[in-house]
Order: sequence, then C-alpha cells, then structure tokens
Amino acid sequence: MKLNRNKIIESVKRALHEDGFKKDLSLMANKIDTKKKLKAKVVSRQNGILSGSLWFEESFNQIDKKAKIKWNVMEGNSFKKNKVIAEIKASSKSILSGERTALNFLQLMSGISTKAKYYSSYLKGSEIELLDTRKTLPGLRYEQKYSTYLGGVKNHRFGLFDAIMLKDNHLKAFGGIQRIKDIAFKERGDFLEIEIEKLSQIKPALKSNPDILLLDNLSLNDIKKAIRLIDNKCLIEVSGLNKPEEIMKYKTLPIHYISLGDLTKNIDSIDFSLNIL
Repeated sequence: MKLNRNKIIESVKRALHEDGFKKDLSLMANKIDTKKKLKAKVVSRQNGILSGSLWFEESFNQIDKKAKIKWNVMEGNSFKKNKVIAEIKASSKSILSGERTALNFLQLMSGISTKAKYYSSYLKGSEIELLDTRKTLPGLRYEQKYSTYLGGVKNHRFGLFDAIMLKDNHLKAFGGIQRIKDIAFKERGDFLEIEIEKLSQIKPALKSNPDILLLDNLSLNDIKKAIRLIDNKCLIEVSGLNKPEEIMKYKTLPIHYISLGDLTKNIDSIDFSLNIL
C-alpha cells in the first residue's frame, strides 16, 4: 500500500481541530511559555507492532514546524513493554496541545497492526491471504487499512467505488440471485464478487462469471462442498470467523482468501505514555 502524504496531513488536521488545539485553555495561564522547547519520551506499556509514526509526527509538526522526533523503533517493527519508542523535542505548545491527537493515532494504528500480525501468524506457510473489510471507524478507513497492511493483511476494496460486491441485500433488491446474469453493470471496477449464504446460490452466481465468490458463515462441511461446486471457476473467499484459532480449520483448504471484520471493528489499542523529561 503506497502512502498518501496528503491524506495523512488532512486526517491529522481534522483531528487537531476536533480537539480545539488553537484554544487550549490549559495553556492560557500567564506563566506558561508556549514557545519554550521541551523534551519528552514515548514509552510502550505492552508489546506490539508500531504503526502510525507519520501521523504521530504530523500531529506535532502542524503546531510546531521545527518539532523533532527521534524513533527508537521503526514503523512496522515489533517492540516490548517499557521500551522507549520515541524521543521528542518541540515547543511546549506542540507537545501539550498535540499529545492526545498524536497518541490517539499511534495507539489505534499500532493496535490494529499488532492484531493483524497475530492473525497472519496462523497462516504461516499457507498461500491463503487474509483480507480486511469496510467495517471501519468513520473517517479513519485509510489509517485502519494502512495498519492492517502493515501487519501482513491484504487490503480488500477501499469503498463502494473500486469494485462490485453483491451481498445479500443487493441480491434481494435485484429480485434474487437468478437475476444477476441479466444485469449489465456500467463498470465492474477491480473485480466482481458475489456473497453466497447457501449452496443452492453457487450455480446461478457462476453464470455471472464472478471473479470471487464469498462463502459467508457456511459450515466447514458446506465450504468443502462449495469448493467442489465452484470447481476452480473463480477465486474463493471465506468469512464469518470469530476467533484467530478458527483459521487453522481452513488453512489446508484450496481457498484464496479469508476476510476478517474483526481486524478493524474490535480494536484493542496499544497503551503508550508520553512524559516530559
């Protein structure tokens, strides 16, 4: 995934304005010199994978262009509990007003990358790829998908604009899966994918020449039957897993993808602390 610097700048700008950094009432006391240079350090309170360092830096640089951050752990690398992750030198205004925004990005994104890496470890030695989903926090999809990618997960479509994915409600709106073969789509985007909830839908779905069939919440036995019915006519994605340990049941099957909403929907942020020296 190629980083888009403008997206980072705009996302941090929104977050800083949401926090009201320009009217930080705590800094309006007469005895606080907001231009004074201070030093601080960021320490991890648990193990993890670092993600979001550019967002962290940007949170201070938008307030103080001369802010300097020295990283002791590089983006995408693992760290242990109580590790000094980064050292900061910036104005007191930048550190005090940007701290929460910077840490919010770092803890959220590191939590996602750490989880993604953990899930990915269950597929070591397999050709099956893990996919993320659109089950993301509003306004933070770019950050969340970047973090899953950093943790070893393949990005699925970013939105409604880049591929066709027909799920159960689409099929109902179209009048049933039998009608799909008669629909002329203006654009297919990167791929055409159809969700399968029961085995009887597979043969009608294949008539539309899909790139991917998504086997959603099917039993392991039904997935094996579905694989035989699909017979290499398209790629196969499986969803509906609730625990990372469940991946082991599918590891040896001839499928191509496992998609996991859990990666970005249920987030355990990594705990960091930022302390002025």
